[in-house]
Amino acid sequence: MVKIKPTKIFSLKSWNIKAFSSPYNFFKFIFALITIVLSIILIYFLYRWANNAIYMYRLKTNFDKLQAIGVDVKNYNIIYLNENKKKHIMNNAKVVGKENNRFKNKNAIGYVPGKYIVLDIDTKDGIDSADFLIDKVPKDTVTEKTPNGYHYYFENDTGNDIQTYVQLVINDVKYAVDILGKNSLITMSPTNINGKDYYWINSIFTHTPAKLSENKWLLELIKDNKPFSRKFDNVDLNLNITGAFIIVDNINIESQFRFIFSYLKKYSKKIKILDGVIYNYDDNYYYFTKTSFNKIKKKSYLINELKRIVELLKPSYIIDLSIIYSTYLKPSSILQLSSAIIHKDFSNYKNIQSMEDYIQIKTIIKNTKYLTTDTITINNLSNDNVKLTIDEMFRNDHKGSGGSAGSGRNHTYEDNQSNTLSTQNTNKILLGSESIYLAMFLSNHFNIPAMCLGIVSDTDPRTGKIPSKDIDKLTTTFFTLF
Repeated sequence: MVKIKPTKIFSLKSWNIKAFSSPYNFFKFIFALITIVLSIILIYFLYRWANNAIYMYRLKTNFDKLQAIGVDVKNYNIIYLNENKKKHIMNNAKVVGKENNRFKNKNAIGYVPGKYIVLDIDTKDGIDSADFLIDKVPKDTVTEKTPNGYHYYFENDTGNDIQTYVQLVINDVKYAVDILGKNSLITMSPTNINGKDYYWINSIFTHTPAKLSENKWLLELIKDNKPFSRKFDNVDLNLNITGAFIIVDNINIESQFRFIFSYLKKYSKKIKILDGVIYNYDDNYYYFTKTSFNKIKKKSYLINELKRIVELLKPSYIIDLSIIYSTYLKPSSILQLSSAIIHKDFSNYKNIQSMEDYIQIKTIIKNTKYLTTDTITINNLSNDNVKLTIDEMFRNDHKGSGGSAGSGRNHTYEDNQSNTLSTQNTNKILLGSESIYLAMFLSNHFNIPAMCLGIVSDTDPRTGKIPSKDIDKLTTTFFTLF
């Protein structure tokens, strides 16, 4: 009879006891664990470094090759703003307005149209796609895949400059298609923005752009459309005031001002503050925040930095330019804010004793027929309750919704200002950004006159897609008032 030797059953508990029966084994295990974790972190950073080095090498190689074949290419910094779902070129004035014949380790390259123009077909929310035009495009022309569509290159052999046309109207329908010509900057392969690639389908190094003279259907598309322009023909861009501190906390408005300045005089950088930059232009100070005040979590730090800058600059006026949202004012209405309420859900200001729930400014009085003054509620747009309010606003197409702009307060503001009664009406909601409130706070704190100027937009503030006509109107009004 064969004897079967009993098999020893593995016991995790007994193994643990033996493994850590001595301090030496325990510390050896901890050391090994730390070594593994540090190795993983090191490998990750080495991967990131190598990946970035390869990307920059590809950018520089393509930059040099494009210049070698006579393409006017620029090298610049670009970011992708998730909250706005759009790319933003940093220091656009320097990119377009100056010669840039060297690769300077920036993170993107792009083409300034001259010899070629580009048909840009995109897929955008809320705008019809122009995919039907793709069948008209010669299959062998230079073609580039973009994160949202395609770039088709055409040689401009007409002898005439081709302007830029944005969101073409074809048979009375607006489409997500652009003709990118004069005063454009076209991002090119191998640029990558926030994980989104530009890459060649028919490379410009191996294919020839189709001739525009042989594709007159493109000229037919633009003959009934107006060229895209952000220049203000009838506006004097020199303000009649000096020493004003002008806060631009909205990336859409900032882009407009940068574009305007790039075609006028040079403006000098004065000081960097809170991830933004203050520029001096015609003796006024323009503060471009680059992102937004609501990104800054430490509000006491934000306030102290703003106080420091105002003390340094000693401005004659404080001006804020903003986008606002309303249930009772028509879209594109210009509004001068005279007071503001911090909503009860905006808790990140509540622990600062110097900040008030309700605040007014000493307004700059202007004799205009269309300016309306009112009280705005400063909301944290990331708050779920506010999101519900905004959803309700847009579902009702600005005809009114439940809730109050000043809801949740324990008192009314009738004694403070008669205009505030409009925000107590349950069908009247007026939402705005922190920059409005901060401009009012600085005005009160330093006893400096101020004006908060906003334009009513019918765009959902969470998407950030502000109609360009609204930005144009706000900018024009701003320069006209002063």
